[in-house]
Amino acid sequence: MKSFRDFMAERVREYYVSPEEKFSSKGDFFTAPELDRVFGESIANFLYHRLKEFESPVILELGAGRGLLARDILNYYGKEDPDLLKRLRYLIYEISPALIEVQREVLSGFDNVLWVEEFPQIEGVVLSNEFYDALPVHVVKEGKELYVSDEGEEVWLSLEDERVKEFLKRMGYEDLSQRVEVCIDCVDMLERVARALTKGYHLLIDYGYTSEELPRFQEGTVVGYKKHSLRGDIYREGGMDLSAQVNFSALMEYGKDFGLRTVLFDSQRNFLASIPHFLTELETLSFDESPESVERLSRLKTMLISMGDRFKVLFQSKGL
Repeated sequence: MKSFRDFMAERVREYYVSPEEKFSSKGDFFTAPELDRVFGESIANFLYHRLKEFESPVILELGAGRGLLARDILNYYGKEDPDLLKRLRYLIYEISPALIEVQREVLSGFDNVLWVEEFPQIEGVVLSNEFYDALPVHVVKEGKELYVSDEGEEVWLSLEDERVKEFLKRMGYEDLSQRVEVCIDCVDMLERVARALTKGYHLLIDYGYTSEELPRFQEGTVVGYKKHSLRGDIYREGGMDLSAQVNFSALMEYGKDFGLRTVLFDSQRNFLASIPHFLTELETLSFDESPESVERLSRLKTMLISMGDRFKVLFQSKGL
C-alpha cells in the first residue's frame, strides 16, 4: 500500500529514465518545441531584452526533453545577437540519463551548455515547458487521501499529512466535495527555483487550471498517455506518461512566500500572439504556399488553437 503521490512519483521516474522514445510521432506525446522551431525562437525573443540586463546571464531549463527548445533558443541568439550568446550559459536539469544523451547530441554544436544535478545560484531565467505536470500529486477528497493497494486498487484513508491539510486551508479547498490534487512537490520545486534565482525570472509553460476552474475537474486531472492516446488503467498498465494538470493559482500564491512576483499569467495563445517574432513568422507563412510553409503554418495554428487555451504561461520575477 502506498499513497497515490508515491505511486505517481515511482511511475514517472520509471517512465523518464527508460530509453524508449517518448516524444514526436514515434513516442507517446508532442510538446510545442517538437512541433516547430518558432516556439523556442519566440521564447528567446520574449526573454531577449531581459537577459541582456545581466552581465553573465544564465538560462536554467528544467526537463529539456530532446533538447529542441534549448537548440532553438540558442540558435536564435546566435543569429540575432552573437555577443549575448557568448555571454550566456545554458544549464539543463534532467533526471533521465537516456534523455541527457539525446540532448548532448542535439546540442553538440554549442559549448555553453552544461547539465546540472543541483540548482546553482544564477542571474537570469529558470525556464520549463511541460515539467511541473509530471511532478507527483496527493489526491484528496472530503478528508480522505487516495492510496493504491499492491493489487492496483484505489483505497481511501484518513488524511494525515499536515502539509496537505495546510495547502487545502490556504487555497480555500477544505469544503470541496470533489477530488483535489495537491502538489506539494510543485511547491518545493518552486522554492528551489526561487533560491537559485539571486535575480531574474521564472517562466513556466504547462497545461493547467486556476482555483476558479477547479470545479470543472470533479474527478481530478491525472491521466496516462501512451502512443498519443489516453489509457484507462493507470494502476496496472506501465510504460506510460503519467501527469496531472498544474494548479497555477497555487504557484502564484506560494510564490509570494519565496519572493516570486507574478508579472504575467495568461493562455499560451495570448502569450504567443504578443511576441513579435511569432507574429512575423505567422504572417510570413500565411503568404507562402509552398508545402513546407503550409505544414509549418498548420503546426503554428496547433500551438494557438488546440494548445492555446489548455496551456498557460506563468512569468514571475525575483529581486527586480
